[in-house]
Amino acid sequence: MKSKIKTIRHLLFIGTVILLIGCIGTKKFSSFVEPKFPQNETTLTNDNFIFDLSELQPTPQTITSTKLKSQFIPAIFYWQLDNRIQCHINPVVVGQSFQENFLYYADSLSIYKKLQKQKVEIKLEKIPTSFVWTHEWDLIFLLVAYGYMDLEAIFPQDQDLVVSYKLTQNGLTSKDGKLTVSNKDVSIGNIWKSTKKFTWLYINQFKQNNKKMAKEIVEKLMTEI
Repeated sequence: MKSKIKTIRHLLFIGTVILLIGCIGTKKFSSFVEPKFPQNETTLTNDNFIFDLSELQPTPQTITSTKLKSQFIPAIFYWQLDNRIQCHINPVVVGQSFQENFLYYADSLSIYKKLQKQKVEIKLEKIPTSFVWTHEWDLIFLLVAYGYMDLEAIFPQDQDLVVSYKLTQNGLTSKDGKLTVSNKDVSIGNIWKSTKKFTWLYINQFKQNNKKMAKEIVEKLMTEI
């Protein structure tokens, strides 16, 4: 009997610790993400490319976190936690990163040789800017045993990269069109890291994915010229 009481106390302690860890608010989560997205005050310029970010809707803050779900059930034999936060990055900040990545691949893939004297106006219409952090936790108390499940994960949202372009020479439009690249970002689960470091791990993946998408845009544009 004493061993059962000790086990229950131990599980209650574990549950309380996980509850405290899992109850991350929007302000706290934003503080994890914001240092990874410094605003770039410098406007990138290039003789061949003109970027237009006017279609992107800027937000007052660099990072906006919204609570999608916050549920905690502390029943006698069952505890459940379900915490979900949507994190939205200022589209203009992500758009500035796109410009940097685009110009990098434009140079490395030698698109300038194909352009010759033509200029390209690039209007960024859509770009991946958000993801959802989820923490689900279940603990079931039985008479002789217990069941336990803990899942912390980040899920990308279904957002593609859409760019319209216009080729001009001597002020006259020679060709225009629209290019779309599908978002190939994938969800990841946290196993050993703290929520902060786990979030940083996903953000690195998020940035790499957006960089690959910028490269695909350059490659598609080269086939259009």
